[in-house]
Amino acid sequence: MNKNVKLLRAHDNQIVDASLLTLSDKHLDDFETFWKHRLQASSEEDRHWDWAMKSRRTTLSLNYEKYALECDRIAQGLMMLEIDFHRSRLEPPKDIVYVDFLATAPWNRPSVENLPTYKGVGSALFDFAVLRSFELGYRGRVGLHALPRAAGFYTKKGMADFGTDPDKENLTYFELCQGQRAGVDY
Repeated sequence: MNKNVKLLRAHDNQIVDASLLTLSDKHLDDFETFWKHRLQASSEEDRHWDWAMKSRRTTLSLNYEKYALECDRIAQGLMMLEIDFHRSRLEPPKDIVYVDFLATAPWNRPSVENLPTYKGVGSALFDFAVLRSFELGYRGRVGLHALPRAAGFYTKKGMADFGTDPDKENLTYFELCQGQRAGVDY
């Protein structure tokens, strides 16, 4: 899979080409080499995530799809989707794409860098999850549990806030239904 997307390079406000790709060992190496140390030294809520371990745990499952957003030959964002076994809370019992994990590289986060390298990484990944939902016949239904600092991002995307979920570490559950469009161009 190779889908072209556009990102904004922050230092000169230029639109640049990026590629959304199936996660590969090269992207996991990018995480280990470029991301991991910076995240662990930060106060970011996902600083403990181990993408290599997450990938290994899901390798044999046909239920998971894993993606990387690459620009300048480096993974700028990573995402894992569950494409089955999750049902809508807004439209029961319809299927949803569940965003299991979504992260942008530390240098693309305003909370880590005063001037992020690229803007739009998280949006491009999320928008692809919505597109993937349409491709699977789920009509744009997407759900996820958000880390606390990411909740505002998903609210801006137009997702319904179901409040904290005690079964998922008290993370807030968000869902986008087929009637919502979250600014995605279909």
